[in-house]
This record gives sequence, C-alpha cells and structure tokens, in this order.
Amino acid sequence: MLKQSVIECLDRMERTIESSGRMLFSGKRIVDGVELLELIDRIRIALPEEIRQAEALQSERSRIVAESGHVEAGPSSQTSASGEVTARAREEAEEILAQARREAFEIRTGADEYAESTLSSLQDTLDRTSFVVRKGIDELKRRKSDSD
Repeated sequence: MLKQSVIECLDRMERTIESSGRMLFSGKRIVDGVELLELIDRIRIALPEEIRQAEALQSERSRIVAESGHVEAGPSSQTSASGEVTARAREEAEEILAQARREAFEIRTGADEYAESTLSSLQDTLDRTSFVVRKGIDELKRRKSDSD
C-alpha cells in the first residue's frame, strides 16, 4: 500500500466526495464507500507516524536546548536568558505535540463518524433494495400461482 500523509488522504477524500454524484431532490451524495474506507485506513496508519515525528521533533529540540545550556558559563544574565530560552522551547515543543495529538484525535473521530454515517446510509439503501427485491419475488410467485 502506498504510504500517504494524513493531509494527502484527507485531500483525496475531499476530492472523492466533491466529485461524486448527487442524489436527486437531496443534498446527499453517492460515494464510493470502499475508496473512502481505504482512505480512513490509510489515515489511521499515517497518524501514529506523524505523532512519532512530532515526538522526535520535541526530543530533538530538547536535546538542542540542553546542549545550549551546557555551553561555557558566562555572565549570570546570559545563564538566565538561556534558562528562559530553554523553558520557552520546551513549552513550544509540548504545545506542538499536544496540538498534533488533538488533531490526530479529531481526524480519527471525524473519520470514524464519517465511516459510520456512510455505512449506515449504505445499510439503509441495501435494506430498501432488499425490500424491493423481496416484493418483486413475491409478486412473481403470486403471478405464477395465479396462472396455475
């Protein structure tokens, strides 16, 4: 399977939905459920990797900040400034990681909700189709028994 980023999958999902046909007299669209479910699976695969990348970025920043803190001691104001830079860098790294986790959760939740909605709609369509088929079979049986 071709590895895609979350953003690429979401863009492709959006294009799929936008290019899908519309049902008459409603705003609903007819979409390829298999393709959308495949994209949701790809998003689920890509998310952990992007979270790992964010954590690696945070670790790298922490390492750089820690190394900069071990540079030869200078005036106390320089040490104080270094401590502030370190604190800000850590805060920023934590914010980036927290944001990545929030976005991952939102994407997963949205994808699951969309998949559930699509599958529910598909189930309704299948139920209606099954009902029509059953009625057709019953009608054919009735005609056959009436002609006998």
